[in-house]
Amino acid sequence: MATLAELCRTHTALGEADVVHLQDLTGSWGLLSDLSFADLLLYAPETEQREAPLVLLGHVRPTTGTTLYRADLVGQVFQRSRRPFVAECLAEGHIVEGSIHMGVDRDISIKVVPIRRDGRTIAALARERREPDDRPISEQERTYQKVFDRFALMLDRGEFPYRNEERLRHRTPRVGDGLLLVDRDGRIEFASPNAVSVMHRLGMHRAVVGARIDDSGLAPEMLRNAFARRSSAIDEVVAGTETTVVSHCLPLLDGGRATGAIVLLRDVTDLRRRDRMLVSKDATIREVHHRVKNNLQTISSLLRLQARRLESEEARVAVGESVRRISAISVVHEALAQSIDHDVSFTEIVKPLVRIVEESVSMPERPLRFEVAGDAGILPAQVTTTLAVVVTELLQNAVDHAFRGASVPEDGSPGRVVISLDRRPEQLRIDVADEGRGLPEGFEVADATGLGLTIVRTFVEVELGGSIRLRPGDVQGTVAEVRIPASRLVSPLEDARDPRA
Repeated sequence: MATLAELCRTHTALGEADVVHLQDLTGSWGLLSDLSFADLLLYAPETEQREAPLVLLGHVRPTTGTTLYRADLVGQVFQRSRRPFVAECLAEGHIVEGSIHMGVDRDISIKVVPIRRDGRTIAALARERREPDDRPISEQERTYQKVFDRFALMLDRGEFPYRNEERLRHRTPRVGDGLLLVDRDGRIEFASPNAVSVMHRLGMHRAVVGARIDDSGLAPEMLRNAFARRSSAIDEVVAGTETTVVSHCLPLLDGGRATGAIVLLRDVTDLRRRDRMLVSKDATIREVHHRVKNNLQTISSLLRLQARRLESEEARVAVGESVRRISAISVVHEALAQSIDHDVSFTEIVKPLVRIVEESVSMPERPLRFEVAGDAGILPAQVTTTLAVVVTELLQNAVDHAFRGASVPEDGSPGRVVISLDRRPEQLRIDVADEGRGLPEGFEVADATGLGLTIVRTFVEVELGGSIRLRPGDVQGTVAEVRIPASRLVSPLEDARDPRA
């Protein structure tokens, strides 16, 4: 389904500022739907012509009542004759109320409010609900509908949605979480049952209605800020050892003057407790990664000491290769120890891997230069660890076979090894290209018996379900191509993310 912005751009003549204004409205119109116990539908004309058809740009259903619409009609175009109250509202520029008869004993009450920006009517908001039956209306429902009517007048005057509205970092409290109605002097006129319960958790055990916000346990600065800025204000209050309540104050305006406010309350104690548990868990995991890194470095140091005591050159080389592989895994754990989640940027892993290989293969007779190009994006820890070993082996293989025994060019330029990273929707591509001697005649990866390429093949083909091939470079040297399917670049909990912008 197309977004509001896409529908506006493809089906209406609204400008970008008008679209942003409507997006601000739909960002908070769940509140209006719940207050009115009704469906809200947003219409705009296709063109500025008086008889232009109407496009349904958005629809929100109430959580406090029953919806009239089971189907999704957003994006449909209606002739004005099929929406006469909406057409009248757009044409005349004022609030229109009426009812229509649908089916047997089913009357629909409709109230259409013009949406204004800079003195122009750019759209219309239709409130649709069943006509009330003979049952008595509760004080809560009556109060909510009166509050909706005040917001409708604010829409008609262009005072809602608010300008420079403060947004919550988490889910906005809804009407069902708890609502206080406050007058212009900060005295509570009405409190929903859920709001009373929240106030009790804040330590207020006397009557809530009639009390002042200053004496309620909520921050009085929130209400003053909302009145002064003529916009919403947000606050979070902690009472006792851990009771936490989020409050969202929305001023009710009349001609630019605050005449009262509603305060939505939400008890987020359990949510904050889980947040603290997650922070503690994440800190523990990072500490584990830090200790694993330290242990791996200790093992590397012990192996280096052992290598110095070995007389066999072959044994020293084998131990040196083991140290390099352990160091590659240590780099990943170091990155995870500093990461706020369980995924890391593989590009940031490759750079220290290059330094490890540079330190182990420094040859005065053949200087080398390593380059990293592209971006591999964010990968899960397990995939990162495996690929770190793969890249280290390919770099070492390039040094061992491409440049060993080669003479320095007359211009003294160093040999180049380029690691290219390319994250695509379908796969991750890693190329390691050198400018060395090239592949031996008839070389096949499947026939290679060296430990390094055996490890690479096992990790790439078996663990990651990818492919590895070596081919001659475009001009000279060799290119090792690793391809990992996107389906394997997924953590146990969520999809791996694309490269950061």
